[in-house]
Amino acid sequence: METLDLFEPATGLDDLVGILENMFVERLVFVRLEMHEERGELLVEHLLAQFASTLDLIDLVQAEDGQETGLEFLFRELDHTPEGSEPRLVTFPIDPQDVEVDLFDEQVVMSSGAFTLTVQRLAAVAVHA
Repeated sequence: METLDLFEPATGLDDLVGILENMFVERLVFVRLEMHEERGELLVEHLLAQFASTLDLIDLVQAEDGQETGLEFLFRELDHTPEGSEPRLVTFPIDPQDVEVDLFDEQVVMSSGAFTLTVQRLAAVAVHA
């Protein structure tokens, strides 16, 4: 595993996808997707997804006009899931003008608009199918 200081500074979502692939693809990860909603002066947090799985693919989502609107994560199911079940797909909506990414050696926390996605590596060794 490369350490984060070996990566060049990220200048766009393509660079971020490359970093995330190096850190997490084919590794067992814990995923948490949350949405924050303001109700008057109250901030309400909604848990949209939370699971452990193997990250298989990361891709950019683009609108018809070519603007990047999200990151799509495809997760391969763990061994104990029923045969023939669909892989998990998580789409993280992104406002290109409002993206914050915190990279750590074992996890990444991304925030954009009302959404926060945390991906944390659970095992230091790669998982092979």
